[in-house]
Amino acid sequence: MTLEADIALRQGNFMLDARFTAPDGITALFGPSGSGKSTLLSALAGLKAASGRITLNGASCGQIKPHRRGFGLVFQDARLFPHLTVRGNLAYASRRAPARFEIAEVAGFFDIANLLDRPVGNLSGGEKSRVALARALVAAPDFLLLDEPFAALDGARRRAFLQVLRTAHQRYRIPMLVVTHNIDDAAALASHLVALADGKVVAQGAFADVARRPDFQALLDRRDIGAVLPASALRSAKDEMVQGLWLRADHVLLAARRPEAISARNILEGRITGLRSEDDGSVLAELETQAGPLLARVTAEAARELKLASGKTAWAVIKAHAV
Repeated sequence: MTLEADIALRQGNFMLDARFTAPDGITALFGPSGSGKSTLLSALAGLKAASGRITLNGASCGQIKPHRRGFGLVFQDARLFPHLTVRGNLAYASRRAPARFEIAEVAGFFDIANLLDRPVGNLSGGEKSRVALARALVAAPDFLLLDEPFAALDGARRRAFLQVLRTAHQRYRIPMLVVTHNIDDAAALASHLVALADGKVVAQGAFADVARRPDFQALLDRRDIGAVLPASALRSAKDEMVQGLWLRADHVLLAARRPEAISARNILEGRITGLRSEDDGSVLAELETQAGPLLARVTAEAARELKLASGKTAWAVIKAHAV
């Protein structure tokens, strides 16, 4: 199931003009606050009128009523019906769709079976997120749209919901477009990336490819600049169920010789493919390793002492807290 969109929408002084493709799988719609991510999702779902074209697997759906478009929309604040129980919320969604998933099955999968008769006002943030996702799923969508689904979560609840999303995608094979401005969440979830800035798509494609492009890196806070590696490539990764791990350049050390007798478990040999001077005098080194490309930030003095140069072999030492 592939989503293709080429839409335009004016909202006051803001102009959304976005053209992108979200293939089967999980796509992260990434961008800074105010870039138009939530507006774009609302336009896709039909909650905001937009001109242009929206198709699912080649079939046009942009000119039909929202509930017939085939999208399931999960808002960042859950937006459950407050006068209904959890069961009532799921039943309402189930009545609006052909029988595809049983409420009991979905409730069991999302670990909310014991909450079915509870008023939604008595749920925690994590429970509301699970119920909202379950409600979207029982409506039998062709494509799920999730608007900042981690906004109300932090710490262990955030990591747990990341796993819920990935496992739900794997089990039910429903593609997702997930809005986020958190690069760690995007890397953990998505294999495809669409980057939005000022209402326009500035980059899109396979996550690892887009993430290394300068126009994407420009959207990141300086402290977040880095690269994505598969979790399986790192020995000390805490969770191998995630799609990838975002390694910040500040968390990667470089050595001119292979380090010995150190505590770091992740030492990757690679070849320097580029060096870029930053405004504060630091040097951003790009290293091609067997696990994938990495970025490391070093001082100008360190770059000189290590004699860093394109084509030279170097070893990346990844700090434990980075993974």
